[in-house]
Amino acid sequence: MPCDDPSTVSNLMNNRFNRLRTRTSGAICALALSFFFGAAASVYAATPEPTWEGYHKHGKDNFERGNYDTALKDFQKALDLAEKFPDSDPRRAKTLNNLATVYDYLGKYSEACTSAELSFKYGEKLMPPEDPILMRRLDFLATLYLKTNQFTKSEIASQRYLKYIEKTKGKDDKECARVLDNIVVSLHALKKSAEAEPYAKRALLIWERTTSEESKSVAKELSVLAGLQLDQKKYAEAEVSSRRALGLFIKHYTKKDANTAVAQASLAEILAKQDSAEKKAEADTLFKQSIATLKKGRGEQSLKVTESVTKVYNELIPNAGATSVR
Repeated sequence: MPCDDPSTVSNLMNNRFNRLRTRTSGAICALALSFFFGAAASVYAATPEPTWEGYHKHGKDNFERGNYDTALKDFQKALDLAEKFPDSDPRRAKTLNNLATVYDYLGKYSEACTSAELSFKYGEKLMPPEDPILMRRLDFLATLYLKTNQFTKSEIASQRYLKYIEKTKGKDDKECARVLDNIVVSLHALKKSAEAEPYAKRALLIWERTTSEESKSVAKELSVLAGLQLDQKKYAEAEVSSRRALGLFIKHYTKKDANTAVAQASLAEILAKQDSAEKKAEADTLFKQSIATLKKGRGEQSLKVTESVTKVYNELIPNAGATSVR
């Protein structure tokens, strides 16, 4: 952890994977804060002392108050001083990690990734290979690789972190499921859905054991799994996964929710691609229900999803008519 220590399903899969990233990022942020600030908040100093400790302390205080631009300047000044320290001094890696966290909060993912890479590099020279702080930094770096579309690097980093979590927390821990989802994101982006599927299935089993067989986490994982199976044209399996996911989305979000509408569209696409008049008729109904719900949404993202679903509906159901987004 950082700080101190044109297919609808293709498009919707990307949206889901983005939400997985968000979920991952949320866990990172929560842990990052705990390691960043420690047990007690620092007392804010209006003007930092011109020392590494002064700038570092001031940076943490500003970060805690949401003054990210100011915190960034503080940590940059701390890094200027830390770069003069011996290579054996851990403060350089620590400062780089803090810089990476602030860059991440500011949405400057490329800069965050560069700083996190350097922090991890220096940390590897000073810490044991399975040091908890080093491993948290590796997990953070894997997430930044995802955010910067460096999927091969992310998968490699996540695989290493997964082995650490399996060893320290057990193979059925929720943390394993989260890391498995990161690996699925990377492999799917690399067009390796067949390789990603076993990881998604394992994550699904963990969510079922640690939450319940009808939890939101299970619903989301089933939806991802259905998308991976559709990529491989495993329509029967994809249909089973997607139907179960839709049932859970209805349970948790109701029939008129946008999340349910997306799940309806995913199942509709799976059905529409099968050679069955009955399934195509069901797909037609599901598409219409999905689009009707999505049209009620507001915002640019809602419009994009509605347009995507509508486009695929018109492509897969030729006799549906010229349905358009209004």
